[in-house]
This record gives sequence, structure tokens and C-alpha cells, in this order.
Amino acid sequence: MNENNSTAVRNLQRYLRQLAYHDPEIPMPPVDGVFESQTKASLEAFQRIYGLPVTGVADEETWDTLYAAYRASVAEYSPPECVAIFPKHPNDYELRPGESGFPVLTLQFMLRELRVNYGASLPVELTGLFDEDTEEAVRSFQEKNFLPATGRVGKLTWDLVTDQYNLL
Repeated sequence: MNENNSTAVRNLQRYLRQLAYHDPEIPMPPVDGVFESQTKASLEAFQRIYGLPVTGVADEETWDTLYAAYRASVAEYSPPECVAIFPKHPNDYELRPGESGFPVLTLQFMLRELRVNYGASLPVELTGLFDEDTEEAVRSFQEKNFLPATGRVGKLTWDLVTDQYNLL
């Protein structure tokens, strides 16, 4: 089998596998680029469910239907897109006392929510202004997580706050 066929089979397997996660009638195929009995059984189940001729062959109609079903499944079951609030390439960027705006408000919100894990040691108002209370809450968070307690939020602190918030 040449590389193009292997890539096409791998894509077919990925699409079927996505559908199989949410439909137990479709057997889970391997994703190895080799069209064998498991892949054929998965494809035949897909064809049966979608009212296509059950041939075990990915003709144009099957391929088009499979790809449309795959795209719909990804759209339905994928987590929501995230908003990058902190710069992707921070180059020593920090949120500091005196700054204001959405990133500061987001930081304050996450710190407030983390009080579940840290108790009252992270009291902070949602003002959008990086004030003394926010600085102290950041410093407390940093100390409890063995980070340098600067009271400023660089990438390391931002990532840890975000990771812990996401675990809630």
C-alpha cells in the first residue's frame, strides 16, 4: 500500500473512531493506516446506520456521508473553544499592580473561585483593577504553591492559577 492510501485509510479510521466513541453500534477501529477486518466491520456498521449500501468499501457517497457525520460529531462533542486572555508569547509580560482590564478581572475571578481550595486566604473583589488586595491574593497563592512571591502574575503564575481553576 502506498503512503497516500495509508493516509486515506488512517483518516477513514479516525472519522469512524470519532463516531464510535458516541455510537456503540459502530465497532472501534484501530488508527493504523491498514484497512483490515476491524476497519471493514466499523465501516459496514456505519453504512448500515446511515442507510448506505453495506459494501465495506468507502466509495464517494460513503466517504462524503462519513466526513459530514464526523464533522457534525466533532462540532457536537468538542469542548468549547478557549479564549487566550494571557498573551501567547508573553516575553516577560506580567500583570502588575495598577493595571486594569479584562485579564485582571479574569485573574480576580479565578482567585475568588480558588478560595474553595485555599480558604479565606485569597479574598479579592471583582474590580478589574490590580489593587493591593489582588496583589496580596496573588502573593498568597504563589507562596502556597512554592512560587516566588512577587505579587505579580507572569506566565508561570498565570498557568498555575488557570490549571487549578480548570480542575474545579
